[in-house]
Amino acid sequence: MDSEQYEELCRHFIAEQTGLRADDVKSVSIPNPRRPGLPEYKHQIDLHWETGDDIALYLNIANAKWRGSASVEQGEVLLLQQVRQQVGAHKAFMITNVGFTAGAVAAAKDHGIALHRVAPNFDTSVLPRRDRVAIQGALRDRASQTSGSLYSLHVENRGLGFRGATGTSKPVASPSVAPSGAKYETRVVQPPSRSAPGPSVNRSIGAGETRRGLGPGSGTRGGGGFVKK
Repeated sequence: MDSEQYEELCRHFIAEQTGLRADDVKSVSIPNPRRPGLPEYKHQIDLHWETGDDIALYLNIANAKWRGSASVEQGEVLLLQQVRQQVGAHKAFMITNVGFTAGAVAAAKDHGIALHRVAPNFDTSVLPRRDRVAIQGALRDRASQTSGSLYSLHVENRGLGFRGATGTSKPVASPSVAPSGAKYETRVVQPPSRSAPGPSVNRSIGAGETRRGLGPGSGTRGGGGFVKK
């Protein structure tokens, strides 16, 4: 399996776990908020999707890392957290087939990032190469022809992600089949607005805010809902 095939397996995994269609889980490039006098650049997001409830929508991003043997390291988790802040995502997931170092787990727990180990349960040599639509089509076909799941899942850290206890294996749902012929597009998401804040709230990248003048109990609330004191 190569990194492109693994990213498509992770797209299938996210769609199945959230009840979305696979083509609702996008691969996007998000412009970084512009700063005067500095060059422009973009954040390439492997997997990007929205979830919600009756009162709010939530932006989710995931980094899919196919590895031969090397575990995901702390620096890679910290980089994902930085990207999460820059693009204003509420939740972030690191997904790999191998595992995570102790430092990576510590950083993920500190920043509320989900760590999932997702490994294929089938002979991946049958998958097409260099054609994402064909790969996703092959995954749909295989899912519809088997009673089991296409992957095994171990949740190393829930973070702000899917249900299931931290560090425990979780049974997966029955496959949900997206419409045949689904195509995937890379769409550009507009960066968060950098309009001037009100007098009492200083909004930072990642939808966080620092409340001033609230006395000794005031703190900084990050985009993921954590209060740092």
